[in-house]
Amino acid sequence: MKSRKNSIQRLKKYAHEERSSLIRGFIFSLSRTILEILGPMVIAYILNNLIGKNMTMDSIKKIAMFLVLHFFIYLSIAFLLNKARLSFEKSANKIALMIQKDVYNKVQTFPISYFDNLPSGKILSRITNDANKLKTMFQLLLSDILTSAILIVGLYTTIFVTNKIAALMLLLLFPLVILIFKTYLDKTYFYTSKIKKYTADVNAKINEYIQNMEIIQAFNQEETIDSKFDKTNKKIYDINMKLSKLRSYSGYRAMDILNYLATIVVIIYFSVGSITGKYAVTVGSLYMVIDYTSKLFNNMTTIIMRFGDVEDALSSADHIFNILDMESMENLPDKLNNIEGDIEFKDVSFAYKEEDVLKNINFLVKSNQSQALVGQTGSGKSTIINLLLNFYSPRLGSISIGGQDISLVDRDDLRKDMAVVLQDAFLFKSTIRENISLGEKFTDKDIIESLKAVGGERLIAKGLDSQVLENGSNLSQGEKQLISFARAYIRDPKVLILDEATSNIDTETERIIQEGINKLKENRTTFIIAHRLSTIKEVDNIIVLSYGKIIEQGNHEELMKLGGYYKKMYDKQIKDLEVEWFWISSKYVSIINLFMV
Repeated sequence: MKSRKNSIQRLKKYAHEERSSLIRGFIFSLSRTILEILGPMVIAYILNNLIGKNMTMDSIKKIAMFLVLHFFIYLSIAFLLNKARLSFEKSANKIALMIQKDVYNKVQTFPISYFDNLPSGKILSRITNDANKLKTMFQLLLSDILTSAILIVGLYTTIFVTNKIAALMLLLLFPLVILIFKTYLDKTYFYTSKIKKYTADVNAKINEYIQNMEIIQAFNQEETIDSKFDKTNKKIYDINMKLSKLRSYSGYRAMDILNYLATIVVIIYFSVGSITGKYAVTVGSLYMVIDYTSKLFNNMTTIIMRFGDVEDALSSADHIFNILDMESMENLPDKLNNIEGDIEFKDVSFAYKEEDVLKNINFLVKSNQSQALVGQTGSGKSTIINLLLNFYSPRLGSISIGGQDISLVDRDDLRKDMAVVLQDAFLFKSTIRENISLGEKFTDKDIIESLKAVGGERLIAKGLDSQVLENGSNLSQGEKQLISFARAYIRDPKVLILDEATSNIDTETERIIQEGINKLKENRTTFIIAHRLSTIKEVDNIIVLSYGKIIEQGNHEELMKLGGYYKKMYDKQIKDLEVEWFWISSKYVSIINLFMV
């Protein structure tokens, strides 16, 4: 409850930013209400004063004149209602954009560990779906609920002024309205909360399934996935049906019955007055009160139905403000102007969850030297890189550059002189130019030179404006990596990080890229996570990791002479490569012999 009140207060602050549009909408709504009251009065006047047995041409002309007036009132009501809703919807859209921008900006400040624990589908749901629901809420709250509320107040005030007894009799039905409102709201909140939970799960699952579609199809798991998907969708369907029934029976039907009862109450009241003669009764006044009563309860129905949607949106607001209240990465005042100097890991231990994946790591990388990290999967190679980039902080120990602890350095300053090339090159759905520049103001000449430097002539031939499809699906793995290398080269980083950058490409492209790597390594500190040990023979130092510990360290020749774990890994890869080449050669020989025959 406290959280809900807090959310409402914060939404009010956002609404305050759009107060000018809200005020305009309120004025239009108020003007429409006045005309909604005047309209039935015109008809009542015609019924009471102009229609009768002794009608003349003059009275017919007056009736025609008043009907024209009523028609213009009707048109004005429609115009003012439209203007009010446009003003309110303008405010709603701007408020939603402000909230969505704040959420996205906030998410960018979270540590990487946040994304480890929350599926991307749920993050997406909060940024888009929840923000859109808030937009819808403001649209409903302002354009429907507020306009209806203003009209209800105006109509009931008019009924009370014209006939206090009739107004008081209608008031007797209000407890039933409140009961319907509360019941509907409580059940709507219960159902929509469940729908929201299941929908977020579905979004996360869809995202997961799309990313792993190759695995799903390779292992013939389509039916299993479909079954899981159907179960969750069935839950959403069942709850939606319950919600639909609630809206039908507890909302519209119940209020229709109350509207009918209210009309009966008005008719009975006027009938008693007509029979007894104790108070004046006219056809016009009866029409007017029935019209006001019908509009009164119809707008109450609108408020009740819309409040269900508002309640749903308020739970979205709770989600959004929970994100905005989460702790961001610390903004550090001390800045590192240059990340030049030796890089040292001193007694570093780290755990993603409970068990340490790095255990008492110590090493020093001299400025402008190259450092390779090798070891089996899960040995801690990528974790060292994640710590160097300050995505995570060590559980124990420290990491320093030029003697300065990076935990005390602004992360933007730390990373501005770093460049990363990953095993799986991530590309945006854009042009080759944009994927290299990433929005920074590099010239086409700079981009072309960076591509030439890493052996990307084939990409230059395609053209910088050549479109890259989602995840680079229209490019080969080698071409995607060439873009990643050019992206790194153009920024002239002081620290270069290569995370198994050549593991997924063919031998020829690897040769081209290796030349680019050698050029890229010049005059900068380089970290290389290597899968193919043949690519790191020339690095200054190689660290061999196993289960989070450093077991060997030295250059290629030193480690080969040592005859330990590294030599075994290298010899095995050479042997596997020889077997592979023998198999390929045998295939070619067989094909040649086939044609010679």
